[in-house]
Amino acid sequence: MGSIRLLQVVHGYPPAVGGVERSTRDLCEGLVRDHAFDVTVVTTNAYTVTGFHDASQPTIPIVDGESQNGVRILRFPVETRWSGLLGQAQRVAWGLRLPSNDRLRTWFNGPRSPGMLDAVRSLEADVVCAASFPLNHMRYPFLRSEPRPPVVLVAAAHTNDAWGFDRPCLLGLTRKAYATVAHTAQEREWLIAKGAPPERVRVIGHGIDPAALSPRRGEFRAAHGIDPSAYLVAYVGQQGRHKGIETLVKAFVSLVPRAPNAWLVVGGARTPYTSDLEQLVAALPAEVRERVRLVTDLGEQEKTDLLGDCDVFVSASAAESFGITTLEAWALRKPVVVGDAPSQRSIVEEGRTGLLVPYGNADALVVALQQLADEGLRRSFGEAGHARLLVRYRKADVEQAYADLLREAAEAGVGRRVRSRHAQSIPTPDGADGTSTSSTR
Repeated sequence: MGSIRLLQVVHGYPPAVGGVERSTRDLCEGLVRDHAFDVTVVTTNAYTVTGFHDASQPTIPIVDGESQNGVRILRFPVETRWSGLLGQAQRVAWGLRLPSNDRLRTWFNGPRSPGMLDAVRSLEADVVCAASFPLNHMRYPFLRSEPRPPVVLVAAAHTNDAWGFDRPCLLGLTRKAYATVAHTAQEREWLIAKGAPPERVRVIGHGIDPAALSPRRGEFRAAHGIDPSAYLVAYVGQQGRHKGIETLVKAFVSLVPRAPNAWLVVGGARTPYTSDLEQLVAALPAEVRERVRLVTDLGEQEKTDLLGDCDVFVSASAAESFGITTLEAWALRKPVVVGDAPSQRSIVEEGRTGLLVPYGNADALVVALQQLADEGLRRSFGEAGHARLLVRYRKADVEQAYADLLREAAEAGVGRRVRSRHAQSIPTPDGADGTSTSSTR
């Protein structure tokens, strides 16, 4: 078939903040640029998921005819008026494990967007891709009238977050979808254990183009008054509560007496949690505070400069579906310290490409950072991570895997429609037109 019409459904799209938001953008642009897909994105106007239930959060302007690098974007407002009641109801239902508490959690999380739902139900498409769990919009493609286009789900599950992701009302969608993408083998096994058909779960990781990252060596340190010889520890990413940033700051307080040349930079996109971090840093002892830089809303070049100038990248988060910033650090041959979550154990080889630390354990994080004060060990980990990236996580390979899957699904949808029309045209014995309710995946 010719150009594939892809309807991409996602809860947020840049300038919205988040890893799924950013990876979806990169994939959509790659499918348009390199694989001749015709892509329309249906999304919300929220900057962060907090905006799905907090009306005070800023929103992205809705612009008719919006497009980014060949991708058409339709944004819709979300409904927040029932959030207070839903928040209370889901807390009680979850605490008591009442039937259907998963639905209450999903409705509370949102997004609840009637305009987005109408668009998903009505727009023409050869295939629909929806990202990601555990959010309410994942149901929208299945509310279309039959025959609907095949649906490919991108789960992006934090498998150790039961409140967020153990939701039968959403996990059951994997049995209706043409396929569900897991980012790691561990995530695939988790989805299958939750009822996903094994033959419909495909593993496609994330990928980056290492050549696309070109740091200006020394620029970030010079701009922020950091000595060229300092031991620079950096976090880069969304400033979210689950990312372990508070633990990193606490660990840094203990690290400074043991590594007097240590500095810490927390860089990334501003979120509602950023104000808490600002208060945390402001309350540090003066001799520690002067060695901490909290930098919000980094541009792409500034982020690359920070990764290029740091000695160690740290993201000791509670849960991840993957962790793209780990790949970016490896692209620049940097060692990583990440949270000991199931997905990260699938990506980072403990003691070879990086170190794993339990979420919230500041003492373990201090030990890891002390270990990596050794320049030789940093170089060894960084080179091993870079080699792993080149073998497993190239952007072109990942985009090709998605293009192949989406094209396969679209072609299956064409075949199903042809069979359906053929079945409807076969006369019954009494001369009436027959109908068919059969379907393939």
